[in-house]
Amino acid sequence: DVCSSDLVLGHALVSGSVPEGYAAHLTHLLDEAPVPLVVMAVEEAAANEGVSPKVVWRNVAQLAKSLAVHRQGLWA
Repeated sequence: DVCSSDLVLGHALVSGSVPEGYAAHLTHLLDEAPVPLVVMAVEEAAANEGVSPKVVWRNVAQLAKSLAVHRQGLWA
């Protein structure tokens, strides 16, 4: 069973926009989570939303920039 926060975070990765109240979650994900976990999240979000992972990666880079995460260069 997928919890609503998983859906919100997945949609944020796909859309490239930060939902209200989720900036800290996304910042933590992009700054602290192991890279394979982020890769898995991107692939899952892309599949769930029916978009190309390439589109999601572009939006992840946009999120990293807008949130000014420390590992920004990794996601660019």
